[in-house]
Amino acid sequence: MTAALRRIAPLLRPLLGVLIVAAVGYAVASQWSEVREAIANMAWQSVTLATVAVLLGTIAGVMSWRALLAEEGHPLTAVDAGRVFLVGQLGKYLPGSVWSVVVQMELATRLGVPRARTFTATLCWIGLSLSSALTVGLVGLPVIADANTPWLWVLVALLPLALTCSHPKVLTRIVDVILKLLRKPPLPHQFTWRGVLHAFGWLLVTWLCYGCHLWLLANSLGAPGLMGFLRCLGGFALALGAGIVFIVAPSGAGAREALIVAALGGVMTEGQALGVAVVSRMLFTLVDILLAGLAAASAWRLLRRTAAPPGAPTVVTTTTTTTVRPGPAGSSVATPAGSGSAASKSAGAPRDLPRRASTS
Repeated sequence: MTAALRRIAPLLRPLLGVLIVAAVGYAVASQWSEVREAIANMAWQSVTLATVAVLLGTIAGVMSWRALLAEEGHPLTAVDAGRVFLVGQLGKYLPGSVWSVVVQMELATRLGVPRARTFTATLCWIGLSLSSALTVGLVGLPVIADANTPWLWVLVALLPLALTCSHPKVLTRIVDVILKLLRKPPLPHQFTWRGVLHAFGWLLVTWLCYGCHLWLLANSLGAPGLMGFLRCLGGFALALGAGIVFIVAPSGAGAREALIVAALGGVMTEGQALGVAVVSRMLFTLVDILLAGLAAASAWRLLRRTAAPPGAPTVVTTTTTTTVRPGPAGSSVATPAGSGSAASKSAGAPRDLPRRASTS
């Protein structure tokens, strides 16, 4: 029985992901008239500003991941971190939520970061993303407490555990255990409060930007004012938190839309809320593809600029060693290695050539 489950497990997850996406598509199609009306009523200015908010929130997420990688002893420039993180993020659209980690590990090795360090930094980033999302979700909880979904209370119940795992000592212990299982050396030092709070702070900026994007989309449909903003801020943070927990679907499809619809249900119809969720998903996909394309193009230009042109001569720098040997009548003769010596002539070249500096 166990062996049979192992054989069919790789097929079940993609199948479940397809079924969930199909269910979301059916929900949109069944209320398409309201969804279409909601999309048509959105001002293009609001959609444009919402896109900018998603863009800024994604960049803040890159900075958070960069801070965690620096805590593990591998600081990267903001540009290099963006190249690795943003291209790797496209993997989240595949079922399983593991492909983005795999892509990031492979890209980071080109910058001298071991795969194990990238793996643990990304896992820490996912954990801090969840704990920070649940923390921000508490801000909007009094407003969205009427949401008719069990996901809301499941996520709130996870908050104490998520915050405990975000403590630097606990986070260090978790990472060291993972590295031990991978047969890799432990972290060079313990996570610091400064590093963890640095990453956590950038994630709070991420959720603030994402909450603004949802409020801009929903504002024209019935979620105005401060209460509407708190509903969008907390609701979207919890929605993405549900997407992190619900790993079987690509980018949390289904759970994310359910939380958005539940959060906005108190101020608009279900069809309008679905329209907002659909446009939000489209904006995130557009920004992910745009930023990943820019990051990939930047990395490609850099590789072409630093690579040697085909057929270019290779310059090898050698050193000349002078050997002092006794000469006639007690005199000494200095003989350069590689000239005037039978041994060096037979060798044809110095034995110890300096290594060429490798570029990556």
